[in-house]
Amino acid sequence: MTEAEAAELAARIEQDLLAEPGISAVYPASGGGRLREVAAKLRGADDAARVVVRPGEVAQVEVALGLDDARPAGETARAAQRIIRRAASVPVRIRLTVAHLDVAPPEQAVTTTA
Repeated sequence: MTEAEAAELAARIEQDLLAEPGISAVYPASGGGRLREVAAKLRGADDAARVVVRPGEVAQVEVALGLDDARPAGETARAAQRIIRRAASVPVRIRLTVAHLDVAPPEQAVTTTA
């Protein structure tokens, strides 16, 4: 897998993840993602790599997800792993970071009056 193929795979994975119920956001991955984000900013690009794919005989995929309460977090994380494996044409090692997004329903929102 070339760097261009890795970038194409990363974009496809991100798109597929964002279409999955329960996944609200894909955040810039830590580690290599942060380095790519800095490099992108230095080049003047606004978009940071949110899914990092490192090519190799076993590709390494790193992604951080924000989950909502559409379904259980464990189920959503397993679905994310299946999406990544399905998208890759080579074996992958996945590093998945999950954050649960807890948004209060409107009826529980605090309001103040003057």
